Amino acid sequence: MHKQISLLGSAVATTQTGVTIATIDAPKVRQIHKEGEVNISAYFPADVKASLRMVQAKTGNNVKECLGEALGDLFRKHNVLVPVELEEGR
Repeated sequence: MHKQISLLGSAVATTQTGVTIATIDAPKVRQIHKEGEVNISAYFPADVKASLRMVQAKTGNNVKECLGEALGDLFRKHNVLVPVELEEGR
């Protein structure tokens, strides 16, 4: 006798002669925001976020553009190659 019980969406438990087997679908692959891009993140004090928001308000740029500008300045300061995408303001 086979009995299938649905658990949390894609998980299924099958009972066969007293033995329970649980199967779960493989996790979905996370969607990449844009092809060729990676996420870079860090934790900062809340005041840093407030300051970043002030820069956004003054410039009209989004977070990505503001951080791209800051990273470009950092790379130039240390004489490191600045990726073309940062130079173009992408």
